[in-house]
Amino acid sequence: MVEELLDDTKFIVVPKLFANQIRLLTARLGVSVSDFAVEALTQAMRARELGSDLRDAVDMYHLSDVQRGAGSMMVTRTVFGEVLQRLHGSDGEELHGLWRDQGRWYGAYLKARLGRDQVLGFLEKDLLVSWNLDEAEVAQRDLMVSVRLVSFGMSEVFTGLMVSYVAGVMEELGLAENERDVLPGLVSLKFLGKLR
Repeated sequence: MVEELLDDTKFIVVPKLFANQIRLLTARLGVSVSDFAVEALTQAMRARELGSDLRDAVDMYHLSDVQRGAGSMMVTRTVFGEVLQRLHGSDGEELHGLWRDQGRWYGAYLKARLGRDQVLGFLEKDLLVSWNLDEAEVAQRDLMVSVRLVSFGMSEVFTGLMVSYVAGVMEELGLAENERDVLPGLVSLKFLGKLR
């Protein structure tokens, strides 16, 4: 009986520290190490079949979880753009202020949820997905934070509101806008931080 079981299994060599961490985790979860490993590897293969990898799948889950906690909802760019165009015509300045305030709120939420040191790394993927961008880059070098956002086909109004939102997030993080180069769908912003 034992020989038959061993013939149908393989051992995978992992570092001892990692194996101990898995044992602790599975004990907390109340599952066997074997069942946990099979499920994890099955999901990793499933992610590959979907054209992704496990790291991306976990990152997207984390992004979705944070956004859901912030009350985000999904709307197509076309519908959202039409609504913004109509609202912007009535009072554009107030709308920009509203988006800046929303950015400040989201910046505070991200600091509380992720910790200050994790916000900028998270923000790059967040902007890419939540604003349906073609490219997003948030890079920090010393006290300078550069933000580059690209979305082909984004209107001037939509771009302007996105800039207000990002400026609000950065303001909440203690960063002051230093440079701005904005065209419809093309955004380059630089922010300066304060010495801690």
